[in-house]
Amino acid sequence: MRYSILGTVRAVRGEAELMVGPPKRLALLSLLLLRAPGPLTLSEAVDVLWEEDPPASAANVVHRHIGALRRVLEPGLSSRAEAAHLVRAADGYRLLVDASTSDLLCFRDLRAQARRALREGDPAGAARCLVEALRLWRGPVVAAGTPVAAHPAFVAVGHEFVSAVKEATDVVLASAPEWAEEVLTVLRVAVDCHPFDEALHSRIIGALAATGRQAEALRHFEAVRTVLAEELGVEPGPVLRAARQRLLRRDGGADTRGADTRGGETRGGDIRGGDIRGAGPRDLPLPAPREQAVRAAQLPADSAVFTGRETELAQLDELLGPAGENCPPGAAAVVCGMAGIGKTTLALHFAHRLADRFPDGRVHLDLQGHHPTRDPLDTPQAMRGILDALGTPHDHHTSTSALTALYRATLAGRRLLLVLDDARDCAHIRPLLPATPGTLTVITSRRRLEGLAVTHNARIIPVHPMSPAESLRLLARRLGTHRTRSEPDAAHRIAGLCAGHPLALTLAATRAQTNPHFPLTALAAHLEAHAGTLAAFTGPDPHTDLRQALDRTHQLLTAGAAALFRLLSLHPAPVITVATAASLAATDPGTTHQHLTELADHHLLAETALGHYALHPLLRAHATELARTRDTPAERSTAHTRIWQHYLHTVEAAVALLAPGHGLADLPPPLPGVCPQRFSGRADAAAWTAAERPALLALVRDPDRSPRDESLRKQLTDALGVSLPPGAP
Repeated sequence: MRYSILGTVRAVRGEAELMVGPPKRLALLSLLLLRAPGPLTLSEAVDVLWEEDPPASAANVVHRHIGALRRVLEPGLSSRAEAAHLVRAADGYRLLVDASTSDLLCFRDLRAQARRALREGDPAGAARCLVEALRLWRGPVVAAGTPVAAHPAFVAVGHEFVSAVKEATDVVLASAPEWAEEVLTVLRVAVDCHPFDEALHSRIIGALAATGRQAEALRHFEAVRTVLAEELGVEPGPVLRAARQRLLRRDGGADTRGADTRGGETRGGDIRGGDIRGAGPRDLPLPAPREQAVRAAQLPADSAVFTGRETELAQLDELLGPAGENCPPGAAAVVCGMAGIGKTTLALHFAHRLADRFPDGRVHLDLQGHHPTRDPLDTPQAMRGILDALGTPHDHHTSTSALTALYRATLAGRRLLLVLDDARDCAHIRPLLPATPGTLTVITSRRRLEGLAVTHNARIIPVHPMSPAESLRLLARRLGTHRTRSEPDAAHRIAGLCAGHPLALTLAATRAQTNPHFPLTALAAHLEAHAGTLAAFTGPDPHTDLRQALDRTHQLLTAGAAALFRLLSLHPAPVITVATAASLAATDPGTTHQHLTELADHHLLAETALGHYALHPLLRAHATELARTRDTPAERSTAHTRIWQHYLHTVEAAVALLAPGHGLADLPPPLPGVCPQRFSGRADAAAWTAAERPALLALVRDPDRSPRDESLRKQLTDALGVSLPPGAP
């Protein structure tokens, strides 16, 4: 177990962060950490958790929260007498932690070591200890959603940090100037919380001077003087004035107040909130080196029922070098596929499997590219999320360019695994990709993001529907092998009706789990009754509703691509060519190809061969539903006629080559937009006829696809008798 309180309060077991519970329980854990290794009395807990007028049941509430905390920290605990983490103490409770498990106790222990080193004449050792202590600090002590951060006991910890910053600066500037940049980082963090602390500002001036930035140091003094005058109506005190005098002596005694290194006048900056307006990227908080006490371990849980995906996992493994070596510069993979196909599940399973290869942290960030209720994260939001995960201080008022510089510097030299989930497009992800060796980035997206393969050599790893065997294994893991083996035919029917789609399979299995007394044959019959629609795969949760998930993809399409997707439901076969799609949509082949490419990019189609596109059965069902609600009956009927005419006139062209003299007579002229295919010779015509046989036979045999003009059916039937090889079914 490891505990953090210097920033957001966290409890981590191994690499997994524990979910502590509601705000009062989190606040109680914060108090226990604050008082450790000493006890937290019951009366103090009540006083802090209820600022005034605690209820009569307050003590019992604390006891209940303590019991719940014990279950979180030690889930297998059978008796509180055997507790190894949270124990009873006189009139209260004690959390058993030390400097190896509590960042606050480690922070205090390092400060004590620094003082001993100074007494023993080792200022360089003291500087090292103090800098290491400051790296543990990730912000003011906060228990999210609770009022305890304002309690004096927590505020006092903030004062410990400020004191440590001052100590570290003095020791570093005197004896270890190589750490000056790092103390400048934490000085800016400290002054952000204490904008009128002149001792902090004087040390910022000293640190800037020590790193060769005298002009910036003078500008900082002028900015502080302006704010003190405007906000407090006072002039800088003796400490700040002395820092300026030391700076002027260092610079040769010239009074360069307000001067810029380029000559000319510099206006005073604004330090409200600790932000120096106009500061360049090198003045931003620098990243903490890799020796952080608590590594980022923010991966969501791995799936307990993960199965299959051996091919995709092998492709991901290829991105890693031999064990013990860093990933190559910019190593990245795009795990892409249609909504609900299992991209995130695959990425997280891979990340957990290879976690030990990335000792500097594993970070998961949901970019919300297709979130049901939230807007996608923009680049600054995403960068700040990753910086927060890595414990890197940053200013929320920083410009995008400066934030980018900080982000890149933070990731440089680290061995990290970044899982950037649900990217909307290449522009969404490109600024977040690190360029230095050691970091592997796994991106998930509903789009192919092929541009990243061009600009960043990313490996594109499409996730396809599961095979029948994988589908059955997933059902067995969800339902138990006893159910699938007792009704194998029903299990096969369910797997087939879900068409290898993991979310559909999971939803079907969940329905069977919640109704364990229902036979699987009943579930299979239910799915069959709703075949051709998504009714069986919808529900109240927008995160697991397949129809809503596919709707969010459809909404991102251009108007032409969206219209073509809906019309594809009218095509009689799973695979369609560019020429056929052009007639279906009444658009020219070039435009049609662009629309088909867009649909394939969003994984609403799969390009099975050059110019041939397949529609997944569940996507066909979605297209059918959309067409019935978005397109008029007249529009669908006209498109239906265009398909018949396309095939009829194309078959006529094939017959003219394959069986001269047996052509059709009196074919009606095609509707506008119908573009029958033309052939270069007999071989071309024969190949087309063989490839399109499923669509041609479906047209003449399916009563639901009957044309308004029955003569079209007869003519196509006659033509097929001539063009199809003898014995064709």
